[in-house]
Order: sequence, then structure tokens, then C-alpha cells
Amino acid sequence: MLEPKTQKAKDADLTAHFTEWFCAARHADCQRSVLVSDGATAGIYGKRIPIMCEQCAEYVRYAEERVGKCPKNPKPFCTACEIKCYKPNMAEYARNVMRYSGPRSIFSRYWCRAIWHIVTGKHHAKQ
Repeated sequence: MLEPKTQKAKDADLTAHFTEWFCAARHADCQRSVLVSDGATAGIYGKRIPIMCEQCAEYVRYAEERVGKCPKNPKPFCTACEIKCYKPNMAEYARNVMRYSGPRSIFSRYWCRAIWHIVTGKHHAKQ
């Protein structure tokens, strides 16, 4: 279970909101509803719980579980981690979500984290 205000909870929150943007653009014709998950119950999304289709909600629940069980402290970017804990189909889904939402995050409330991610990602690439 993810505890609010931890780095893992912040990562899960970011993943859920990125997935919400992805879902709104890619699954606009699907029926969408408020996310029901352990993270939402724990309060990691605050008052703004993401709205998405069932396929995206399934991915977010899976991501919450994987992030919550991450043995690394501090948790690295999943792409830079030597432990690959996502199933291949979920890893591909995550890549699609991040490819869509990552560049758009610069123009959102996540702009600071987007810039930090770019700088830190370049640092990991050098190593």
C-alpha cells in the first residue's frame, strides 16, 4: 500500500495523471469513470482523482502495485533500473503513455518535475 506524500506515491500520482491525459486523447470514444484503486483509496491523488477508461485504470492499478513494491530506495526511473519488474505488455503500455504525456507535461502543473526528469535522465544516460 502506498502512503501519501512519499516519493513512491508522487510517482504513482504522476503516472495516473499522465495516463488520464493519454486516455482522454487516445480513448476518447470509450466510457470513462473515476479511477477506483488502492492509491485512490489511500488518498495519494488528493481531491482530484483521475478519470479514465477501464483499460487505462487497469494499467494504473498495476503501476501502483509495482511502484509500491519497488525494492530500490530511492526509487530510480524504471527505464534506468536494472530490475525490470513490469510485464512486457505493461512496459509497452507505460512507454506509450510516457511518449504521449511526457512532452506535454512541460506545459502543466508538472513542469518542474518534467525539467528535473530531463536533466536526471541525461545524467543516467551518461553513466
